[in-house]
Amino acid sequence: MLKKLVQNEYTELYKENKLRESTLSKRNQDILRQVYDRMSAYTWNCYEVELVRKDLIGMAAQAEARGSDLEQVVGGNPDEYCRQIVDGIDRGSPLDYVSTWYPTAYMILVIFNVIMLIVNRGNANLDLLRSLASPVLFLFWLCLCAWMHRIGHKLSLRFGTWVELGWNLFLIAVFICLCIAFSKVVVGYPVQGPLWLVILYQLAWAIGSQCWQNFRYNRYARNHPWREQLQQ
Repeated sequence: MLKKLVQNEYTELYKENKLRESTLSKRNQDILRQVYDRMSAYTWNCYEVELVRKDLIGMAAQAEARGSDLEQVVGGNPDEYCRQIVDGIDRGSPLDYVSTWYPTAYMILVIFNVIMLIVNRGNANLDLLRSLASPVLFLFWLCLCAWMHRIGHKLSLRFGTWVELGWNLFLIAVFICLCIAFSKVVVGYPVQGPLWLVILYQLAWAIGSQCWQNFRYNRYARNHPWREQLQQ
């Protein structure tokens, strides 16, 4: 039951791709990483990215058998190759991208708070307002960070890495400003709540975001299955 909750067609495809990719040469792995990064800059749909990577891994294996590499297959221009591919796929939403690692991040936080609760023998309290708002703010921040990362990657492709570095420094400055603004709001409304209640709240967010991931990516898989279809 727990395995079904944390696994879906996307996670299964991702694991298979990682395993198959590890058998390729270092050169082909580097090219695959370049294609993956570029596609991630054009679409939020991680399932479709993995579906393309699955096909490219097969192409790379065939190229290695011929004594060639993947660069010749994609024509030596990964950026143009990716743009042509993403034109025909569902771009998804920022939540599709964030949900691939948001549940894991919050489960780690839940485990940490459970340990804190045990150490304090069930009597620990936390700032209630901060705890209630944190998952929403974290989700907002991840979506913003993902969007700004896409912009930064496109800037890097067009203007170079120094422009991308400046963009990332701007992103860090935005994050610091948001943290300062939120801290000032919370200081004005100090309310303590039991840690066990906060843990249940965080667990609900982790399960909810995982369910979103399962629903979205299983639906993508139904429309574009990655498993070999049996001939009738």
